[in-house]
Amino acid sequence: MGSNPRPGDFTPPRLSSPWFEDDAAPIATTEGPTHRIHDVNPAFCRLTGNTREDLLGKPFCELLPQGQEYRAQLDTVYRTGKPALPDEQDGSAMAFCSFEMWPVVAAKRTVGVVIRVTDNAQLQERTLAMNEALLLGSLRQHELAATANEANVRLQAEVIQRIQSESDALMLTKEISHRIKNNLQVVIAMMTREIKDAPPELAARHLATETHISAIAKLYNLISQSDHDDKIRLDAYLDELAKNMTASLLEPGSAIGIDVKSEPVEIDSDRAVPFGLLVNELGTNAIKHAFPQGAGLLVLKIERAGDMIQLTVADNGVGTKPGGGSKASGRHGSDYVAIFVRQLDGTMTVSGSAATGTTVCVRFPLIFPAERHPAVI
Repeated sequence: MGSNPRPGDFTPPRLSSPWFEDDAAPIATTEGPTHRIHDVNPAFCRLTGNTREDLLGKPFCELLPQGQEYRAQLDTVYRTGKPALPDEQDGSAMAFCSFEMWPVVAAKRTVGVVIRVTDNAQLQERTLAMNEALLLGSLRQHELAATANEANVRLQAEVIQRIQSESDALMLTKEISHRIKNNLQVVIAMMTREIKDAPPELAARHLATETHISAIAKLYNLISQSDHDDKIRLDAYLDELAKNMTASLLEPGSAIGIDVKSEPVEIDSDRAVPFGLLVNELGTNAIKHAFPQGAGLLVLKIERAGDMIQLTVADNGVGTKPGGGSKASGRHGSDYVAIFVRQLDGTMTVSGSAATGTTVCVRFPLIFPAERHPAVI
């Protein structure tokens, strides 16, 4: 009646609160010193694979793997009435699960224990899956790095091979240009010999042809010295053409001067041939016909005008006669000038008077259309 209940005389009430039924963690209550199951929540049933009816009354330590390892902990909680948390427990059974334990006290005595189970197997599976993912990611990264390195090595080899091929092609172009220049020099030397023995009228024609060939030889000489096989500097080429006309058309001590004014403009080597022949033809015509007194100045000028190049050949000589055109020597000279202008895809204007001399302006594109090529004479 008035005595305190002994252990086992009191049965803990069944738990019906929402936290017990709805908690995602498995929870069980035990009673008495033998720790028999008094109640379980649905999560605990799922953990063990049993129904609540199958679990009630069974010893808790026999339900879970390695559960016997927690028997001493349950006894301690039941005996002392103090809770036990996972960090206070022996880690030997942590491979499977860990427990939080709270005493159930009635009439100042512990009559049971509430046990909340943490399933470490799922955590380990997630950890293992994460580690596997990290390992696979590391391997994949290593594979990608190896692939990128291999591709980089191949690309470097291709770049080196391409640079070598371009260098070889440039060297071959220079060698061919040098040989062409030498061959043209041989032809020029032969024509010079013929000019000495030819009648004056025929010698004049030979000399005109010789200057044309010499202009082409100067071009191939520039190509053989250039670092680019597809571009020619017009300022350098114009200097060479002026020197060639001075040497071939003017006597030593002549009062006729040739002045070159040129911006550093480049054109493709294909158009450099008709350009050189045009300058040579216009310059030769001016030297032969503009200065009957044997004195004057011939100006050769190159300048860029937007996406066009303008060639100016101007003299301060006797000027253009009405209907005289470009002072080309005869019909053939005029025909040649028209052909060279057409090959440059250019236009030509001629102006002048007896007081100012003659000015010939030829304008042609800086960049020649890719689908077109200068026609061969």
